[in-house]
Amino acid sequence: MASGIYVAMQGARAQEHRLETLSHDLANALTPGFKRQAAIYRQVHHDVTRMGDPNQAMGVHHPVRFLPEDRLPVLLDDRYTQFEQGPMRNTGNDLDLALNGEGFFVLGGPDGPLYTRNGSFALARGGALVDQRGFPVLDDAGKPVVLPNEQGRLRISQQGDIFSDDQPVGRLAVVRFDDPQALLRAGDSGWTAPPALAPVPITVPDIKQGHLESANVNVVRTMVELIKTNRIFELNTRALQAYKAMDDQATREVGRSS
Repeated sequence: MASGIYVAMQGARAQEHRLETLSHDLANALTPGFKRQAAIYRQVHHDVTRMGDPNQAMGVHHPVRFLPEDRLPVLLDDRYTQFEQGPMRNTGNDLDLALNGEGFFVLGGPDGPLYTRNGSFALARGGALVDQRGFPVLDDAGKPVVLPNEQGRLRISQQGDIFSDDQPVGRLAVVRFDDPQALLRAGDSGWTAPPALAPVPITVPDIKQGHLESANVNVVRTMVELIKTNRIFELNTRALQAYKAMDDQATREVGRSS
C-alpha cells in the first residue's frame, strides 16, 4: 500500500504542475504575443538505473535511491515555450505591430534588453515609442525610438524602417536567437537572454503595421485539457485517500492482534 501511496502522490503532483501551466496559458489567451508552455516530465528511474552504484544516484537533480518498478516517481523536469506563430489580428492602429515569422522586438528594460512579440505600443510624452509598461522600443542601433512630431503620422515598413510624416527616423531592432528555449521569461510576453545567449539581428524582418499577433493558445483545446487534467488530479487524490484509509485499517488490525 505504501507503494500505491507513493505512485498516487507523484501522479497528483505531476497533474498539479500541468494544471498550473494550462491555467497560466488560459489566463493569457488574450495577451498579444503570448506563447504557451508545456511541461516536461521524467522518471527518476532513468537517472538511477543508468548508474552502476546506487549511491551515485544521490548526485541526481532529484536524488532517489533504487526503487521497485511500481514506485517510480514522475517529476517535473522543466517547462518549454512553444514559439509557433499566433494568429494575426487587424487593429487598424498604427502603433500596433506584429511580427510574421521568427524574431522579437527589443525593449530597453530596467536591467538590460527585454525581448517581446507583443507589439502593442504607444507614444509617451516627448514622442518616445514605448510598450504598455512604459519600456522604450529600441532601434537597430540600440537607442530608444523617438518621433520628432508626436502628432505626426507614423509609418513603419515591412522591413522595420520608421517614418514620421514620411521623414525617416530609424529602423526597429528585430532579433532572433539560435536557442530560444534558453530565454528566461520576464512577464507574460517578454523574455531576457542569459549572458551566453547572444541576439542575432534579423536584417529583413516581416512586420505588419496595424496588426497584433494573438496568443498561440487554443482556448477550447486548453479548456478541454484543463478539465481532463483536473479529473486525473482528483482521481489521484481519491486514490491517496483510499490508500491512507487502508493503511489506517491495517494499523488498527495489527494493534488488535498484538
